[in-house]
Amino acid sequence: MSSFPTFLETLFDDGHVLVPEIEPLQEEELLDARYVISDFEKLYRLELPREIPSLDIPLAERAAVLFYRACQFVVLRNAPPQQLDEELNEIQNFPDTPESHYAVDLVFRFLPDLFRLSKSMMENDPLLKHLNDWANRWPLSSVGIKEIAVPFPIEGFVNYPGLLRLYCDRILARNDVSRLDDPRVRILVEASWGMYPELAPNIHNHIQHEIKQQDGPDN
Repeated sequence: MSSFPTFLETLFDDGHVLVPEIEPLQEEELLDARYVISDFEKLYRLELPREIPSLDIPLAERAAVLFYRACQFVVLRNAPPQQLDEELNEIQNFPDTPESHYAVDLVFRFLPDLFRLSKSMMENDPLLKHLNDWANRWPLSSVGIKEIAVPFPIEGFVNYPGLLRLYCDRILARNDVSRLDDPRVRILVEASWGMYPELAPNIHNHIQHEIKQQDGPDN
């Protein structure tokens, strides 16, 4: 099997990947990649909350290609800014729908790992700008990334219960207090957190601190 499908298989298997030099993807690679994505997703969705959208395989494939390219750019570091824009700007045309967020997230849920790999980049590195744009554009996938700005636009999936549940589960698992400014998210996170604050200590401490501030120093 060729490089791109193998990349996806190892990414889905253990999150560790190797990337080759940047070359045009062949149709055979893309076809094999669709099979990898489809086969993985059938098992993956069994672990997710109910009410998850059906998979848009062409969109998931396009997102996977973009993520693959970004991994190559992080490692190889010799691409000019124009090539970065040509390769990575396509994602701006993706729709802001539950189906889109789910399809993109199938691979973009590894975006926090890609951010960790990119820590050595200069602040004005053009690739880092793309990664920051992705993290803000796809909040379901970027939970746990500390370097990005808020607020996070969740309108594309907030009314889809399964995706909102998945989002809140990740916030709890990664103790990402930056996501609690949205009251719709905060209510669900607090309900999930419930009687087990030790499961999300950062969130527990953050909320308790806010409560003390609201009550005032004498209470």
